[in-house]
Amino acid sequence: MEVNVGLRVVRGPDWKWSNQDDGEGHCGTVVEVGRPGSTTTPDKTVVVQWDSGSRTNYRIGYQNAYDLRVLDNATIGFRHYNIICNACKKHGIAGIRWKCLVCQSVDLCTLCYMNDKHDVNHTFARFETYTSPGVEMSKRNSKNNVKIQSRGIFVGTRVVRGYDWDWANQDGGEGKVGKVIDIRGWDNESRRSVANVMWASGSTNVYRVGHKGKVDLKYVVDSAGPFYYRNHLPVLGQPIEGFNRIAIARSLSTVDGQRNTTTALFNVGDKV
Repeated sequence: MEVNVGLRVVRGPDWKWSNQDDGEGHCGTVVEVGRPGSTTTPDKTVVVQWDSGSRTNYRIGYQNAYDLRVLDNATIGFRHYNIICNACKKHGIAGIRWKCLVCQSVDLCTLCYMNDKHDVNHTFARFETYTSPGVEMSKRNSKNNVKIQSRGIFVGTRVVRGYDWDWANQDGGEGKVGKVIDIRGWDNESRRSVANVMWASGSTNVYRVGHKGKVDLKYVVDSAGPFYYRNHLPVLGQPIEGFNRIAIARSLSTVDGQRNTTTALFNVGDKV
């Protein structure tokens, strides 16, 4: 996956930083991408602004270590146009796409996949972007899969102004607490990238939580977000080892009425 500011992340496989993130499952936003020659943010590192308000550097290949996983890339505008989630029926899956490798034409969005829609005994492939190769996942009902609840800035979170606040006294003044009443996209540019907040005065407005790599808020009291399968999330910065051709098992009826299983191969993006 291309590394961009605005990606929503959680701790990854090489995490060794105690509770800098406020604990496993807590979310943050990539706000700076490392570059060669930098003394503050070297190549193969990123800066993450955690929803708790803390901010520091993490490895995404530096020293051959990977500290982060990508929870959501809909915040930077990735979308699978013309693909419908078979569970929630939303058109144009925002963020990561999950395709069943057993059934024909079954796709899920991240929320539905992590909520165990469709058959959890079926194998899926993960497509991080519209053009990326698929990566085969283990079955969701595998005993080795660990399911984590995300936490951070979600509906119900109590928040105050954060690092990128640029909105004068819309909140009623520094230290005033508001409540998140919705998580939404910024027009058609991104999805799940802003929070609609109601302040103590009764006024409401939307604030960036990932949109264009900015984070206007931090939580005072966090809230529970969606669950996720830890090992099914992409590791930020790690090369994709996938396949460009997907074997999809089809059940077909033979002439004598017996069911037969054959395999059809399709290229990613083929119209079928």
